[in-house]
Amino acid sequence: MNRVFVMASLLLSCAVSTWAQAPVRPTLEELEQRAAILRPKPEEQKWLQIPWLVDVTEGMRLAKEEKRPIFLWATTDEPLDRC
Repeated sequence: MNRVFVMASLLLSCAVSTWAQAPVRPTLEELEQRAAILRPKPEEQKWLQIPWLVDVTEGMRLAKEEKRPIFLWATTDEPLDRC
C-alpha cells in the first residue's frame, strides 16, 4: 500500500510540474518558416491564371464566340466544406 501511495504521489508531482510550465511560444521568424512550408508554390497556383466566369450566360456567349468548350462546376455547398 505504501509503494502505491509513493508511486501515485510521484506521478502526480510530475504531472503538476509539467502543467505548471508555461508553453513556449514560437518567434516571428519560426512562424515565418512554418508559413513558408504551407504557402503554395507558384506552379501550384496556375489555376488562378484562368479567367473564371461566374455568369453562365456570359460564359456561354464567350465560349460560342471563341469556339471553346464550357467547364461548368455547380454545387449547393461550400466547395471545400466536405473534403
